[in-house]
Amino acid sequence: MKNITCIPIVLLVIFLAGCSAEPIGGEDADWKLNVDIRNMQGLSAATTRVVYSGLNGEHSEFETGDCFGLFVFGAEDNDLLARNMKVYCSGLDNSGNTVWSIYKEGASAENSSNYPLSEILSRGTRYFAYYPYNPANDALLTIPTLQTIVSSFYTALPSDQSGGYTPYDLLVASNISGCEYGEVLLSGKTVSLTFAHVTGMLRFLIPTGSQKYDYLFGGADFTPYLMNTDSGLDEYRYLFKPGCILDFCLKYVHDGKLYRVETGNAKNIWPVRTEAGHCYMPDENHQKVPHSIGVDMGTSVMWASFNLGAEDEPTATAGNISSFLGYWFMWGVNKVTDAVGNPAFTNYNNSFTGGTKPKDLPAGYDYSGDPLYDAARAIWGGEWRTPTLAEWQELYSACTCTVTNNTSIRFTSKTTGNSIDLFYAGYNNGSGASQPNRGYYWSSTSHATNILKANSTFFNESSNTPSINSSADRYTGLPIRPVYTK
Repeated sequence: MKNITCIPIVLLVIFLAGCSAEPIGGEDADWKLNVDIRNMQGLSAATTRVVYSGLNGEHSEFETGDCFGLFVFGAEDNDLLARNMKVYCSGLDNSGNTVWSIYKEGASAENSSNYPLSEILSRGTRYFAYYPYNPANDALLTIPTLQTIVSSFYTALPSDQSGGYTPYDLLVASNISGCEYGEVLLSGKTVSLTFAHVTGMLRFLIPTGSQKYDYLFGGADFTPYLMNTDSGLDEYRYLFKPGCILDFCLKYVHDGKLYRVETGNAKNIWPVRTEAGHCYMPDENHQKVPHSIGVDMGTSVMWASFNLGAEDEPTATAGNISSFLGYWFMWGVNKVTDAVGNPAFTNYNNSFTGGTKPKDLPAGYDYSGDPLYDAARAIWGGEWRTPTLAEWQELYSACTCTVTNNTSIRFTSKTTGNSIDLFYAGYNNGSGASQPNRGYYWSSTSHATNILKANSTFFNESSNTPSINSSADRYTGLPIRPVYTK
């Protein structure tokens, strides 16, 4: 697949017969048009999806034989200068620049009698260019009817795209109010059109040979397109109308086991509103909780507004999630375990084969961001991690604290005014919560000298002055409030 390039195009100025524009004359023959195709955001040029197929097969730049439609408007809405001009890529000139012309039947790269583009572009102030060209759009005469190119395309998107998504794609470059896509720039005697996708994309990877169990997007069943297979993974992609909440759940069976990948947005806990031209990749490498949930507390990191695992509570909602414990985690254990406490920590360490066991990590060690030990990074993914001791201390200094209903402490930033609530949960050494009227949360930093201990927070219902607890046993179960670096 070729990389996307920006191609300068020299426009000749002659009268265009049959175009809705009036002839203007030839005094501005040096007008130029730049054309670019923007990658789907989130995918590199090497991995972008195929947008269309031209004479030379699948590619991601315009080539000889490709045509796009072009509408040109003046300053007034009823000032339609050019209606659905079929702009034809007719090859390269002697300088190696791509030549674009108004298409006529039988046109080819060798046919020098193709209609050239007139300087109609120089008269326009608003442009709507789209790919692929459709002659049915000749009937669109006003801006509201022109906008139906996109709305009708959204309506036609099928839930079953297993046969390929190329027929369901649309590229647009427009600076028309209410229908802005891509980019249109006017600079001197140059018009630059940057085409962009009007759809969003869902992309995920599952092991090759897996069987579909349940694929749901926005609560509706869908069938994606198998893009390719590489390194034992099948890559699936699915196009959808942007502007909806990314509510995705995928269940598949592999080697007799049922697996699940999901965003969890059904509870509206961390809604991600999708955008045109964006690729969303909720696979096993994608962060479970997106950065949009982060709260700016005026510190060097963004703080999550709820505990790790609270999103899995059946009754959690956006309004009450900060009052849920989430899961108990032992220090340096990167996953949810059936039990916490000394015996559970011993069993985990005895079966640990990834490197240095959590119990043997040296005094003063900090695992923040290491997925081998950091549950926040391993479970939520992305850049989420367990806060360090220094980051907890930074939060203390940056905020005022208020005890709320004797069940939590509220940190309010002195600079941003934002707040987060940390629920009192106590600690768990294997027999349930102890001291439930106190707040202990793990830091990722072990005790400075005692290899058996690690640092945590400490606050309670009778004091609004939080402190650090440096005597927590590593086997103790405590909640985690994740952060990520700004």
